[in-house]
Amino acid sequence: CDWSSDVCSSDLEVAVNYLQAILGDTIEVDTVDGPAQLEIPAGTQPGAVLTLSGKGVPKLGNPVARGNHLISLKVQLPTKLNGEERELLEQLAGHHTARGHKHPHKSGLFGGLFG
Repeated sequence: CDWSSDVCSSDLEVAVNYLQAILGDTIEVDTVDGPAQLEIPAGTQPGAVLTLSGKGVPKLGNPVARGNHLISLKVQLPTKLNGEERELLEQLAGHHTARGHKHPHKSGLFGGLFG
């Protein structure tokens, strides 16, 4: 709460998968007033904090004035990939390498030894 203004923001951590973070998505999150739609922009980074303006805790004595609802995004990476998923991700990594982006495992002192 910001006690100087008597307005409280509410915080929430939400897990999204890496595809939702990369491509963007709309998800439903819980707020003090019930479910609300949250737009996750394409390219959202892990740990990003998105804001639902005016969806936080009402001001004490003035329910019209509200804080914001802050949502921290926790991007979940897969721990196991099936063959098709791995192949698609390797194709994507190759596409990035072809466009001039260095693959992190193919550079440095030991780059040729791994991968």
